[in-house]
Amino acid sequence: MGKKPLVAITVSFISGLALGEILSYFPLTLTFFLFFFLLLERRFKQGAQLPLPLFFFAASGLLVHQFVSTPFAAGDLRRYIDQEEIDIVAEIDGPPQHFPQQVLLQMKGIEIRTDAIHPVRGLFRLTIYQPDVPFEYGDRLQMQIRLRSPQQFGTPGAFPYADYREREGWSGVATLSRLDRVRKVGEGGNPLLRPLYRWRERIRQNILASMDQEPAALLLALIIGETGYLTEPIREVFSASGTTHILSISGSHLALVSVLIFGLTRWILLHLPAPVLLRLSLRKIPSQWAALMTAGPVLFYAFLAGGEVATLRSLAMIWVYLFSIWINRSGDLKTSLSLAALLIVAVHPQAIFDLSFQLSFLSVLMITLTFSWWQANFPEEVPKKERSRYHTYLIEPGRLMFLSTLGATLGTAPLTLFYFHQFSWIGLFANLLLIPLAGWLIVPFGLLSSLFSLTAEGFPLAGMHEWIGSIYYRLTAFFARFPGADLHAAAPPLWIVLLFYGAMIWMLARKVSWKWLTPTIAAFFIFFLGVGSFRFSPGRLRITLIDVAQGDATLIEFPRGKTMLIDGGAGGDFNVGRIAVAPYLWERRIRTIDYLIGTHPQMDHIGGFPYIIRKFNIGEAWTNGKRRDLPFYRAFSERLEEKGLQPKTMTAAEPPMEIDGCRIFFLNPAVEDSFGEGDLNNHSIVLRLACPHLGGGGFSLLLTGDIERGGEQRLLKSGIDLKSTVLKVPHHGSISSLDPFFLSAVSPKAALFSVGRRNPYRHPHPDVLAAYDALSSKIYRTDRDGAIVIEADPTEWRAKRYRESRVEKISWRSPLLLQEWENLKKAFTPF
Repeated sequence: MGKKPLVAITVSFISGLALGEILSYFPLTLTFFLFFFLLLERRFKQGAQLPLPLFFFAASGLLVHQFVSTPFAAGDLRRYIDQEEIDIVAEIDGPPQHFPQQVLLQMKGIEIRTDAIHPVRGLFRLTIYQPDVPFEYGDRLQMQIRLRSPQQFGTPGAFPYADYREREGWSGVATLSRLDRVRKVGEGGNPLLRPLYRWRERIRQNILASMDQEPAALLLALIIGETGYLTEPIREVFSASGTTHILSISGSHLALVSVLIFGLTRWILLHLPAPVLLRLSLRKIPSQWAALMTAGPVLFYAFLAGGEVATLRSLAMIWVYLFSIWINRSGDLKTSLSLAALLIVAVHPQAIFDLSFQLSFLSVLMITLTFSWWQANFPEEVPKKERSRYHTYLIEPGRLMFLSTLGATLGTAPLTLFYFHQFSWIGLFANLLLIPLAGWLIVPFGLLSSLFSLTAEGFPLAGMHEWIGSIYYRLTAFFARFPGADLHAAAPPLWIVLLFYGAMIWMLARKVSWKWLTPTIAAFFIFFLGVGSFRFSPGRLRITLIDVAQGDATLIEFPRGKTMLIDGGAGGDFNVGRIAVAPYLWERRIRTIDYLIGTHPQMDHIGGFPYIIRKFNIGEAWTNGKRRDLPFYRAFSERLEEKGLQPKTMTAAEPPMEIDGCRIFFLNPAVEDSFGEGDLNNHSIVLRLACPHLGGGGFSLLLTGDIERGGEQRLLKSGIDLKSTVLKVPHHGSISSLDPFFLSAVSPKAALFSVGRRNPYRHPHPDVLAAYDALSSKIYRTDRDGAIVIEADPTEWRAKRYRESRVEKISWRSPLLLQEWENLKKAFTPF
């Protein structure tokens, strides 16, 4: 197994876990390729085989994956997901996460009470819509809730949030709006963590009481990992500058705090009286004692910061490295990293599919390899004893930060492109300044003030922290404002991402010359960004009803490339424009929206537009002319003004317009001629798209916004031709929008419902569904089908459901060949 057996064992075991995931979808294909690989290995190595222990650890990883992926057993909380309301006793399993208007609690199920008591296990997230709650870590609560699976948008490009939470061990989510539905029935938890989390809560209250909102939000995130007060503008600035990771207590935070504590402890030890230092050195050198003394404070800080999964994984990595210093093996970084990874996956095998695990270990691995590559290609020419102070205290730390940032960028950039469609090149420079400022100035002094605040009134030096926080935010905003700092592109294929990491690891490990390495890196990133940004005209009409939960967003791509976005989903803290609509546009390689249409000023229709307007080029903006003095509408108007756009009011008085042979008719009346002020839904823009040259005899689409019976009857009275091939069903399928005469006039072959899963309005209404069934209309629903795509060319039109395009796990009780063939077709057929 070579000179580093632990590295080989870890790689083998993790490879087995990855193969176990592939086996769940493509067992026959995987078996074929493994057999083919073994034949080649024997052929080209003259009968030599891979070491048997590596096969053993790979097979162990595969079996472990199959074991942890088995269907849940009795007592598993997932059995109660999406069922009736349950009476459950659960324990708060972490510190409460606070937001301005709500509190999130991580709960550990204990028992469900019916006629009898049924023990359960599993975690779920409880959201209480109150600004504060009288509960803390370890409290056991009895409540009546309905467990649901986390929201996951069935839209290409959207981050798979539910899958991510499931791999972290979550069983579901629940909400409560009233405290009278929950009561404390006992206490549990770790007795050491209870006082620690009480201190954390007191620090939070002291910071909020002593500082303004923006610097307080920043300090809370940087010091104790309380990110709920971060506003959308703050998150946007850190995202655009490539420094989002600073807002979460993970690898960089803990590493810098560890270095600071280690360096300070070592300095104190070296300045002890000579007899004491000599006695200590007889057993261990000062660096080893410093490593031991650093472990405790770092553990304390990790839990003070909330003990999140990503934080604890970073803590494991740091502890393993401190242990390597203690046993005098600190030079073997690859073995330390392997041991940390092996310990984590041994406890939680699904961690390798977790984004935080991937980002943490790939960044540390690439930093390690970058350092060794640099030392081999650019050896230090000046002996250490002959270096000047300028070289020691400026050049060396600067080079250290540059190589760390470069390695971290190589380790994380392809993954951020793959998951979030984002590449911030400015982060390479921003992190050189912002990480040391956060790790060696804001965090240490913030922690000291936090600890002093536990025994004093208020938050010590609050004014100084406000000033430093404001300067820090301005610096971050300075980097974020660089032209093109925040680039977006379609996600690169997974095989290209894996090829990149394989090539980088091989080239850095082999110490390849910079003359080969630099163009290789450049070629990969040109491919990532070039292929991910270049867009061909679709050549056909393509309409996508984007899954935005309970809201509306429809994208029309015309045959020659023009685009029209009708509505953009909801905004607010759960900004659908950012989470679902923008990622889909990037996945479609769209950078310009030629026509942005807000059908009417309601949150679930235009709330996501401010983010879209910031991130994309906008040709024209159309509205129904109705204005509202509400935050989401003000944000919409302000973003348009920043782009120099004046929204155009579109009504039935506008003449039809033509795009690529398709005519667009506006059917809604002017606002002043319409219904009462409060009748917002019937003010919706209604447009009909007619393409006589498409669909093999003509294709048409009717988009109706949220009109109700009054609006539908007005359309009927106007005598306009409403008959359409496809209808975007009015008002999400509400019973208030059901008019049999309107349905008869439209007679759609396909009816599209934009609805949220288990929405509180119970849309679509059963009577509405029955009415469309009676017309023999094909029904498509975003809550069940995910995004829905309608494509029309000169010969035909067809509809596709996103969820039907996803590969599914193999059932071992059914014929494998047919299932795998379906998965292979889905895998190689773009949606």
